[in-house]
Amino acid sequence: MYFFIQDDWKIALLSAAVESMSEAVLMTDPAGKILLLNRQFEELWRLTPGWMETITARDRIQQLAHLLCDPDQFLNRLDEVYAHPDLEALDWLTLRDGRIIERHTRGLHLEERIIGRIWVFRNITSREWAQRELKVMKRVLEALNRIVEPQRQLQAGVQALAQELEARAAWLWGVEGSDFARLLAHYGARELRIDLTPRAPGDPCECLQRLINHGFPATAHPIVCPRLAHLNTPDQEPARHISVPIYSRDRPLAILNLVLPSIQPFNVAELRMFAAIANQFSVAIERARLFESVREEQRAAEVLRQAAATLSASLDFEQVLDHVLDQIVALMPCDSASVMLVEGTHARVVRVYGYEALSDEAERAIHTVTFEIARTPTLRRLLETRQPWIIGETHNNPAWVRIEYALPIRSWLGVPVIVRQQVVAFICVDSFVPYAYRPEHARRLATLASSVSLALHNAQLYEQTNAALERERRLSELTRTISSALDIEVILDTVVRLSVELVGADAAVLGLLSADHAALVRTHTFNMPESLMQHVQGVQPVWSAVETRQSVIRHHVMLKAWRVTHHIPSVIGTPIIAGGKALGVLAVYHLHRQRFFGEHDRSMLEIVGQQTGVAIANAHLFAETQRLATTDHLTGLFNRHHFFALATRELERARRYHHPLALLVIDVDYFKTINDTFGHSAGDVVLRSVAEQMQRELRDADILARFGGEEFIALLPETNRAGALRVAERLRAAVAGVPLLREPPVQVTISIGCAVLDSVSEHDRMDTLIHRADRALYIAKSRGRNQVASDP
Repeated sequence: MYFFIQDDWKIALLSAAVESMSEAVLMTDPAGKILLLNRQFEELWRLTPGWMETITARDRIQQLAHLLCDPDQFLNRLDEVYAHPDLEALDWLTLRDGRIIERHTRGLHLEERIIGRIWVFRNITSREWAQRELKVMKRVLEALNRIVEPQRQLQAGVQALAQELEARAAWLWGVEGSDFARLLAHYGARELRIDLTPRAPGDPCECLQRLINHGFPATAHPIVCPRLAHLNTPDQEPARHISVPIYSRDRPLAILNLVLPSIQPFNVAELRMFAAIANQFSVAIERARLFESVREEQRAAEVLRQAAATLSASLDFEQVLDHVLDQIVALMPCDSASVMLVEGTHARVVRVYGYEALSDEAERAIHTVTFEIARTPTLRRLLETRQPWIIGETHNNPAWVRIEYALPIRSWLGVPVIVRQQVVAFICVDSFVPYAYRPEHARRLATLASSVSLALHNAQLYEQTNAALERERRLSELTRTISSALDIEVILDTVVRLSVELVGADAAVLGLLSADHAALVRTHTFNMPESLMQHVQGVQPVWSAVETRQSVIRHHVMLKAWRVTHHIPSVIGTPIIAGGKALGVLAVYHLHRQRFFGEHDRSMLEIVGQQTGVAIANAHLFAETQRLATTDHLTGLFNRHHFFALATRELERARRYHHPLALLVIDVDYFKTINDTFGHSAGDVVLRSVAEQMQRELRDADILARFGGEEFIALLPETNRAGALRVAERLRAAVAGVPLLREPPVQVTISIGCAVLDSVSEHDRMDTLIHRADRALYIAKSRGRNQVASDP
């Protein structure tokens, strides 16, 4: 350095200054010869200490170039820089080990002349990887959120991920049950001849087995799958394979497989990115499944309602059988189906669907097939247990009996049809895909079988009781009415009223049983005297119908209460049953005339009881479906979607009547710490407890919902700013007042942001109000949490 600085003290000072800098620094003369560097430079480039003394000046730059992915570009850039002494340059270098270095250089001036060049290097690998991770995550999130239809969401997400990572292939498996996986989405997999058939038990797919057995570590882990072995052959381009596990609440959910270019090992940043992507796909898959589940339940409830109405409307035996197959096809996926009637010890096929794919001769022959029930394992089990049965895989299953004219059936579901405690028929549905049927399919088919059993019973009664045509018409009217109703109150009121008309009675009472069948929890009456209701709410004379689950007729019943004696000429009691379970009892009275019920009347009311049971079961199913569609499953509060539906109506009402409207956004403080410290189960307990505490403090008119994660939202109609702040403070104090976790005791607090519309205008929107409350919540948190803040 003496050729441009002739002072030892200045040289020492410059060396010390360079050594003390936090960045890696290199100084060269105007020709590019390295004169000075610091320890940070050696560490950044991973050079051995004293490296300058072990290599000639001419080879130093060459050796640095060999550490880069593109040494020629590096040397050419050096020549360009040194050819222009005044040039200031900033660029990036990629090392062979994958690190990314930012390089900044400028001329070194002394007394208005350039005496050399200074270089500053920074390791920006983490920053670049973070930016890449953000870019990939943004692209995937945009793809997942851009499309409403769930299945297309997953396909778009997989495609976006593969394109952003320049992957040769990507495919997503969804785990169903404990040992089965089905393809959800894929990109480029078929072009690489990758096997995409469903994974069944015993499949050698290592990634599936490790996912089910929780054999993955916490982050994504590269594994070798036998199904990808052909990608490692010499005729294939080098690639990296990775299987990313996707869990939801520690439950195996899915596997994301990727084939990426190059053969470099996966670094920590990549594995972290894959873990983050797995979380996003976990949310998307859960959302898709929930969406599909709710939609399927709603569709199934509607199909069952229509099926009950359709089957009940037909009193012709052959028409009922025809309708059964139509309802099965509408209710669930199936490739074929059959109805068999029980005739003594045998079951005869009377209706089939899907066999038209066979020859005409085979289709005719299948209608003549008769099974001996005792020697047919599937039918024998249905007869003995009277419960649905699913065979997930028929191959190598000893219970499966093959016939001559057989379709390629892989999974099977059967239910018995029970009429008056007797199995009279079997309904069977088949699929060419293994593991096609789940418990909910069995439940739906059993509900349909209840309707079928009732329809068959009605048809038999119609054939046997032609003389009572008018009463049959009334029975059909009643069953249609209650079958088409989904409100249980409407069903019960209709039943008691029409039951009186059906059998020409004077009064009726219908009571629903408690869970232990010891008492009635709800009663509906028609023309019942108040004094008679004191006797076990009007059903004491026929309580044995509840105990025996059989209808009962009693004549000349004497009841005493409060010095009043009731003489009841005749009473019929029939249990309300659905799916073999007693739900209640229907009692019908002759009170004022010496008239007596007969066996025909009992038969009629038994049908009413069975129809009512099915209608109640359908109403409960519909109500549960509605609840699932509007309620958060963890806290029991409204979900986000339903909140917006209610909030929009409240906003419009406040605008119309010029009422104030307040909104609170509530966040559980340090919730992540609770999850990390005590586990997700404790976090769930905290969320439920916080929801319960807040519900106690709010009015019935207030709308409280879970907004997402640990965040809640409350809409307070007709509430001004002062009132909203009082409510918010009350909520905060209620949650902070008691420990929400008892073992160990943990004090939980909440922060609340408040926003108020004193007068709602045409331009006010709910999302704007939420944004203001969010802004206030941020203020509350920035002030230390456990506070209430209001947006000005």
